[in-house]
Amino acid sequence: MNPRQRRGAVLLILAAVGAIVVFVSIVGYVGSVRAEVRDKVSVLQLTRPVAAYDPVDESAVRRIQVAAEGMPKEVMLTDLQELAGKVAATDVPQGALLEKGMFVNAPTLQSGQREIAIMIDAETGVAGKVQPGMLVDIYASFQQQNGTVQKSCAVRVISGARVINVGRMQSERGQNPNDISQVVPITFALAAQDSIKLTYAESFAAKVRLALIGGRGDGAGQVLAPVCAAPVAR
Repeated sequence: MNPRQRRGAVLLILAAVGAIVVFVSIVGYVGSVRAEVRDKVSVLQLTRPVAAYDPVDESAVRRIQVAAEGMPKEVMLTDLQELAGKVAATDVPQGALLEKGMFVNAPTLQSGQREIAIMIDAETGVAGKVQPGMLVDIYASFQQQNGTVQKSCAVRVISGARVINVGRMQSERGQNPNDISQVVPITFALAAQDSIKLTYAESFAAKVRLALIGGRGDGAGQVLAPVCAAPVAR
């Protein structure tokens, strides 16, 4: 074999090796792309914070790809249509990945009713039992000052209040930094006068307590005494 033939053989071998290297690289790249696509899921992410009980429209979300590993597909929101007629159950921060449990059906009000939400101490609010659609009585206890004498007063502020939404339990810090209580945002559908009574009770009562009504209720239409004009509950 003369020198020219040897150079030709070497070039052929180098070309073959180069082709094999290129082939292996392409196969590896295609495999990595397939693996990446296969291990990603499409989810919805908030582009701005949403306050509790506010609706979420298309302008507030974007679709992103995230790693499928550890992502609970059954609880994630992946379709914008699933947000129709929904409102946020609690404050949702910007950047949050949307889950089904974050949203509830928008409340429906009867003519003249007001939608009003207050924070109820989980310990005194029939924790875990109050559900949308239930009727509850709302009680409040006050401290009255009559000269140098302080009296306690407990009244039924509202009878037969309809619950339209129950939010997620969350921590609330009191005046003492170490005083942390568990509270639940509960939304009611109330007549205008009852919404004023509830606002007064939330602002000035020492405690606000819910009581579930059994059966069809007892005296839901009864005229109640004005706030704290009733005697101490016995």
